Amino acid sequence: MADWGGWGLVSVIAAAIAALCTASRLRKRHARELYSIWYINSLFFLLFLALEIVAAPNHDRLTKVCSDYESICTSIYGYLTGTREELLLIGAIVGVCVGPQLLTYLLAGIFGAAIAPKYVWHIEQFVVWSLIKFIAALAGIQSATPFAKLLTHQPVTTAEFSYGLFSIAIAFGWAGLHFDLHALREAVTRQLVGAKPNWPVRQAVRIHAYFTRNAREQ
Repeated sequence: MADWGGWGLVSVIAAAIAALCTASRLRKRHARELYSIWYINSLFFLLFLALEIVAAPNHDRLTKVCSDYESICTSIYGYLTGTREELLLIGAIVGVCVGPQLLTYLLAGIFGAAIAPKYVWHIEQFVVWSLIKFIAALAGIQSATPFAKLLTHQPVTTAEFSYGLFSIAIAFGWAGLHFDLHALREAVTRQLVGAKPNWPVRQAVRIHAYFTRNAREQ
């Protein structure tokens, strides 16, 4: 049983507040995305809760329930919970798809031959939502473990209940940041077509015009 006291309880309360606050930012304008994140979280929570309960009586590793397919399940579990691997994959995608375009833009821009990078926002959307879905699934898995321990009368600390809450708060936070960036892009776009763009936008336009001065003539 968990000891519901001390700093463990404080961390659970803090994590719950963080999750509620970050989720509430999405509830009006992005209800569909809010639903999707909760769905992924719930799916993996229930799936791994069942697996943990099945594995608990024999004190087996979670992947032992796969029997002859344990190695496959171990690989899948590692993929679903490997934060470092997920970040490396996302970094590789950004590096391969966006990095060369940005570097080429800067280098070619010196000679006025730059072309604006393409599909950057599409790549950003793919990368961000891949990360959000991964974190939402990870949060469900992290939440399942302490609940399974509690239901099967295994030792569990109160702090363990906060891990999944903090992770789902991060997922909602990333989603909110993603939509904030898109709102900023739309605001800049309105500035570009407006009569009086502000100073940063004017400078960005001048730099882009200089970088593309020769490319526009062809």
